Amino acid sequence: MNDAFNALYQKHYKQVYYIAYAILRDHFLAQDAVQETFIKIVRRFDALEIVDIQEAWLNVISRNTAIDLYRKRMRNQECSYDHMEVSLGAVDGGMENSFDMADEYELLEGLKPEQRKALLLVYVYGMTYKQLAAIQKVSIGAVKTQIHRAKKKLQAMLHEMEPAY
Repeated sequence: MNDAFNALYQKHYKQVYYIAYAILRDHFLAQDAVQETFIKIVRRFDALEIVDIQEAWLNVISRNTAIDLYRKRMRNQECSYDHMEVSLGAVDGGMENSFDMADEYELLEGLKPEQRKALLLVYVYGMTYKQLAAIQKVSIGAVKTQIHRAKKKLQAMLHEMEPAY
């Protein structure tokens, strides 16, 4: 078993790593995902034949493991509104607005929870549309639409908050 597993590891390590890194965008978390993936394989290795282990199966296990690690990381990180200054600048089209954190919090609270989560994941945590689509189990087009509608709603709320000169 040891030689067969080592051969499997050597053959598929890079592939599993690239899948995990594409989702996590962090070298160390991707290495953790690779380790978790191969631990899952070792647990079932005796029940499997080497011919039963196919690349597609490895891809699914590595993708799911990376998504699980990503979700765990997101649960452990509190969504801090202290870091919203940068993201709101990106959302409002770069308009220079002078409003404080209370206004930013109010704007975000005015969005639907799904829209707020999508904006935070993309603009604060740097997730790509493709990654968000994989996690939400929707198409990339649906994610783009969700982000676009959230931006439009934020722009409308910003416009309402601006004093008339």
